[in-house]
Amino acid sequence: MRNIQRIILLAGAVAVLIVGFVLASSGGSSKPKGPPGVRNLAVTVAGGKPVGGVAHLEANKGDTINLTVRSNVADEIHIHGYDLHKNVPAGGVGHFTFKATIDGNFVIELESRAEQIASLTVKT
Repeated sequence: MRNIQRIILLAGAVAVLIVGFVLASSGGSSKPKGPPGVRNLAVTVAGGKPVGGVAHLEANKGDTINLTVRSNVADEIHIHGYDLHKNVPAGGVGHFTFKATIDGNFVIELESRAEQIASLTVKT
């Protein structure tokens, strides 16, 4: 019985060390490590409004952003600050691919309706 107790105690200590390591290595910064990545982001519009409210999108400066907007209304999608425009047909999809070169907060809207559908935050 004594060997089983030692094994259980050892397994418990290893589990505590693993949890401690995971917590220590993930704390402090939400900024991803390594080279800039690709951010696949999506917004869905129904009845001229963003489904679930204004989407809050995030990327890091240097990331490549792939933004897909699905809409059941026709309009022009405008990403302010980057000054990107794209028409989306009713029941269609608008797709943007661009490099996040400017940090800050940017409004994404249905241009003719002046309806904000998302906010994009690009962090340094």
